[in-house]
Parts: sequence; C-alpha cells; structure tokens
Amino acid sequence: MLKRLEVFLIAALFVLITAIILIVYTKQREQEFKTHNSIIQKAVVHGAAYAINLQLLDKHRHVRLFTDEYARLFLRLTNFPADEKTANNIKSRLQQRFPDFFTFTITDQNAMPVLQDIESLVGDACQLDLSNFAKNISISSKKRESQNKVVIHPKPLNYHYDIMAPLYSNGRGASIFFTSFYLKEITDILKTHELPGQSLMLVKQSDSGLIEVTSEGARDKLSRDIRLTEKELGRVKVFENIPATDWRLVNLPDADYEKQYLEGLWKEAIIILFIVTLALFLLIAVLIKISGRQGSD
Repeated sequence: MLKRLEVFLIAALFVLITAIILIVYTKQREQEFKTHNSIIQKAVVHGAAYAINLQLLDKHRHVRLFTDEYARLFLRLTNFPADEKTANNIKSRLQQRFPDFFTFTITDQNAMPVLQDIESLVGDACQLDLSNFAKNISISSKKRESQNKVVIHPKPLNYHYDIMAPLYSNGRGASIFFTSFYLKEITDILKTHELPGQSLMLVKQSDSGLIEVTSEGARDKLSRDIRLTEKELGRVKVFENIPATDWRLVNLPDADYEKQYLEGLWKEAIIILFIVTLALFLLIAVLIKISGRQGSD
C-alpha cells in the first residue's frame, strides 16, 4: 500500500503535468487566434478595398458614358451657360442615374466653372482639383479615359468627392464636366465588410492619422475624435491604399475585444485545472477514508 505522502506527491505531479499541458495548449490556441485573426483582417481589408476601387472605377466609367449620352445637352449648356432649363434637365438626369449625386458644373477651357448658380458649392479644393485635372488631360495620350485623383472635400454638412470627365466640342480645347457625390455608397461598403471587433476606416494617405470615412459616415458624422491616437496607429497592422485616390483603408482592431478573448482562454484553462485538481483530491480523500475503514476492520 502507498503511504499518504506518496499518494499526495503522485497527485501533485499529475496536477503539475495537467497544468503544463493546459499552458502549452492555451498558448497554442492563443497563437492560432492571432494568426487566424490576422488572416481575416487581411481578407476583410482586401475585399473592402477592392469593392471601393471597383465602385470608383464604375463611377468614372458611368460619368464618361453620361457625357456621351447627353453630349447635345452639354454642348448647349457650354454655349449658353445661363440656360437654366438645360442645366435643370441635366441635374434631373444625374439624380435619376446616381442616387448619391450632390452637384455638378461644367467649366471653360481654363477649368473655371461657368454655371454661376452653384459657385458656392464648388469650393477652393474643388477648384484646385479642376485645375489639376485640366493639366492632366492636356498631356494625356488617352484624354477621354483620364481620371482625376479622388479626395474628400470637407465642405460643411456636404462632405463629398468629385468625379470629372473631359468635354470636347467643335474642335475646341477640353472643358470639364465636374460632378460631386456624397459618401453613402462608400460608407455602405465599409459597413457591410466590417466584422465584430474590427473597425474599417478610410484615412488620408498623405496624413495617415486623419480619418476620412468610417462605417458611421464621413468625418463630420463621427462620434469619436477625427484623428487616430498614437496607440490606435500602433494597433493598425493591416492596410491597403486605394488606387488613384488619397485614401488608405485601414483595419483598427478593438483592443478590448482581443484582450477579452485571450483572457477567456486562460480563464478556461484555470477552470479546467481547478476541476481536475478538485476531482483528484476528492478521489484521494474517498480512497483514504475507505482504506481507514478497512484497516479498522
């Protein structure tokens, strides 16, 4: 018969081995979670970036097709900028074609807007983009396929981005068809790709701490600070630049979400170890009690 001390030593050794196995297994599960989470983040960011890029490419293509389809109306408006009926006709068709349409204008050959009633909607940033686009199409070998660089213009209550297409008429230099869009479709892409414990955000490539759009909406709709903190920037491990834009799509993981999950793994291991230890020592106590009764008999 084993002595009581020997029994307790064997039990303690069994508990130690169980603890080592649980630690190794939990460490493995912890690493698997981090690896799996990284793979998911990359897939989510790539999928959302692809969808946004495709959305913008389609927008450019449809705007060019729109100028071809209504070339007669644009020619008339170019020649008679004060023709409100034609301008309203174009606006109505844009609203029907593009649910996220905000405003439009056309320019002269010097990239200056010629529709006086919407000058207040075409700010300095938009005017700079018009000038840059005019320079690009003047040197491009594929003028009709030229695309402007997409950026967000933070006009109060009307955050938007612009899409431009060249207009040619009567052999003259190119004027520009300029139309602005709200960010709802971009917001919807972020919202549908976002997973629990993660936040998809468009930030500026030229200022990676400045948030442009989240699943909540544009920067003016945010319920948080408009800039990422140093700690948040440190948590961003996965990102992808959107071509032909000043946008970078980043995934900001929720620090508490990962922390709580990992803590849950260790709590689970501790509970298992406690149950095994308790069951083992209860068994030993029972065996000792039975052994004591047999000895007295």
